[in-house]
Order: sequence, then C-alpha cells, then structure tokens
Amino acid sequence: MKTKISTLLIMLLPFICFSQILWENFEDTRIGYYEFVHGGMTPRLDNPLPNAINNSELCAQYVRNPGETYDVIVLIANGPFFELTDYISGTKKMKVDVFSPVAGIPLQITLEDSAVAGATNYPDGRHSIYTATTTVANEWETIEFTFDSRPDNTVPDQDVTSLILLFDIGNNTGDTYYFDNLYGPEFDNQCTTVSDPNIDFADWDCDWNLRFCPSASACNSYDYISGWLNHAYNPDNTGINSSKYSGEYTRNPDPNGEDIIISYFSQGTLDLSINKYFNFKLYGPPRPIYISFQDINGNEVVGYNNAISTFNEWQQFTVDLSAFSSSSIDRFVLFFDQGAVGVYDIYHLDDFCLTSIPLGVSNIKDSKELLAYPQPANKHLKIDFKFNDNAKKTLSLFDVNGKDVLFKEIPSNLNNLNLDVSQLEPGVYYIKLQSSTSIYTKQVQIIK
Repeated sequence: MKTKISTLLIMLLPFICFSQILWENFEDTRIGYYEFVHGGMTPRLDNPLPNAINNSELCAQYVRNPGETYDVIVLIANGPFFELTDYISGTKKMKVDVFSPVAGIPLQITLEDSAVAGATNYPDGRHSIYTATTTVANEWETIEFTFDSRPDNTVPDQDVTSLILLFDIGNNTGDTYYFDNLYGPEFDNQCTTVSDPNIDFADWDCDWNLRFCPSASACNSYDYISGWLNHAYNPDNTGINSSKYSGEYTRNPDPNGEDIIISYFSQGTLDLSINKYFNFKLYGPPRPIYISFQDINGNEVVGYNNAISTFNEWQQFTVDLSAFSSSSIDRFVLFFDQGAVGVYDIYHLDDFCLTSIPLGVSNIKDSKELLAYPQPANKHLKIDFKFNDNAKKTLSLFDVNGKDVLFKEIPSNLNNLNLDVSQLEPGVYYIKLQSSTSIYTKQVQIIK
C-alpha cells in the first residue's frame, strides 16, 4: 500500500509543485505589489454579498476610471515567473472571483515584463494576453481566463514579472466591481516559509494577520484608521529591515490631534504563554509614539510610550507583555505624535510579530545558565548549558534584526554543543536555548 501511495505521489508531484498559486485573497495572503491602478481600488473591504462561490469576509472593491479605455490594475509579483507555456497551451488557467454589475463584461489579464513594457510602447514587453467574460450580475462567480494572443514574441516564457488585470476592456465606463481569490502563475516566491497567524501579524510581504482598515476608505466595524495606510516599497532595505515592502502611513490628525490606527489580531486574543514580546519596526521623523494594548471592549490593559529617535531610519521596538499573560489582549491602538494638530507626516511600518525573546538589542539579557566561548568566536562556538528538566531542547542563533541564521534540536541527554560559525558574517548574534519550561539567551560576537 505504501508503495502504491509513493508511486502516486511521484506521478502527481509535477502538478502539485507547479500548479497555479493564490496571489491575493485580501485576508491573509498577498504575494505581490499593486504598482499602479487607473481607478479607485479599496482592498480588504467587506464582502458585499457572500455566496457559495465566495463566502470570505473580505475582498477588494474596484471603481473603474471612465476616462481610461484600457483601465489597468498592475500587480508585480514577489519574484520572476517560472515557465508560462502551460498557460499558453491552456493546460493551466488563471482565475479570479468577480462580482460584476452586469453580465457580459469583458475582462483581460496581460502578463508582461515590467522592465520593458511602458505606457506608450505597446506591444513591447507584453508576453501574453488572456480573456474572459462575466456571466452573471450582482453575485460572485469564478472567472477563468483563456489564452488569446502573444503581442511580443521576443519576451521569453520565463522571468516575466507582472500581471495586469483589466475590467471592461476597451470601454469607457465607471462601474464598480468586487474581486477576490486571484490565482496566477507560479514564480520564485520569497514567501516560502509557513507563517503562524498567532505570532506573525503583518510584514507587507507575506503575512497579513492584522485587521487593518483599508486605505482611503470608510472603515468597517472591526477597525479604524485616521489617516491612510498603503502597501509600499521599503524606503531603506540596507539596514535592520531588508524586506522588499512595508506599510506606508500618512498621518491625518483630527482637530484634537488624536491620529490613531486601531487593529485587531485575526486569531483573537493574544496567546502569551510562550511568546511574550510584541515587536515592530518604524521609519519616519523623530516623533513620540504610544501603543495602547486593549481588550475586546477597548479597555486598556497596558500602555507603551516610546519615540522614533532617528530621522528616516528603521528602528526596532519591543514591548514586554510577560506581566500580562493572563490578561486578554485583543487589539492595539497606535498613536503617532499624539496631540499634534496639522501634522501630516509619513511613516513606514513593518514586521509586527510576537516572539519568545525580545528583538530589540537593548532588551536581550544574558542568562547565567548559558556559557558560550570563546568570545569573540571565529570558526567554532562552544556552548555549555544546564537545564532543570530532561526534555528535548532547541537552539536558535539569530542576528540583530531578529532573523534566524541557525537552528538545532538538542537531545535531552546533551548539555553542550560545538557550533560551526565559520560561514556567518562577522557581527553580534544572540543565542536562544529553549525547553518546554525554560528559555535562556546570550549575546555572542563573531569575527573574521
């Protein structure tokens, strides 16, 4: 029986590995960036009329620009596309859930090389065109796109970068559409790790587990934002934040200066039994910040005061919530420059998460139960430790940005390790040694 199952898996593996992938569902998956839209797009809006086709909570609303005959939504993938010949042959098809005002609306997807394609040089850079038509009005349906043509045969079938979505192609209308669950071609995706929605909240690259309000739109019942929060390129990926994207927030204070971002955790109350540190990064002008961690009724459990200390430089913040592990924290309210009136500063936000140890360098404490030598280390790092329990343990080595660079499982009967660190870049690192009941940390330095 096992042999038959293994054989079947081997036969199916090419289809499993290279099937269409979910690009966007406006809830917990987005693996691309909206580079440009002609019309008015509101992501993460309430589903207008759930049905058996699409009963998800959120979707996108799109109001077409009547001044554009070829009104476009440009979505850049997080990496170059793999082979596209199966889409041309029809073996694979792109699809999207659409809520259209009338039946018979022509839709189009163009796959193109964004480095070549421009607004005025058609057909250069356009790899292939796929078409579809809506069949119902004012209800959800799943639309599949069929290959139509190849405008530019010089574009190869690999390394294409962009998906262009068009509603009512060739007409000048201002209709309102809703769309969701966009499936597109496979690509070299940086979002390959499986995230945990209980701790990986929002990084604007792969994780979308905070209920942020949509930008430039009225908010619904579960969140509120005073200003505008958009998906944007990381303004500086050379320092502690190397990610491609971040959130861009434009402050828009009310007359009392109480500019706020209210966000709920998608999984409900925080589980602080192991991961007790709330982390996030900010970039912007030197201004005070305040976070109010609250229960479901808006009652403050704990407040956190701090400030951005350096102009337009990413800064890591860590909030120790260990004293509140028995409390119910369901949301947070973030204040930028509280009390200031008429200030429309722009900030960037990134990497909201929970961890078992603080990511802020100043918050790391050395554990006396952990001994690491020599210091500084060059090729090898020896670690001695002593636990009160005999359970299995794990060891992580992470850099100053909180990125894991090494992970090991340790048998219960072992109390020392010899790590090869010869391939690591010189700098400061942190050891986290964890069992089922204890966590020990220590700072180490590696030189070359």
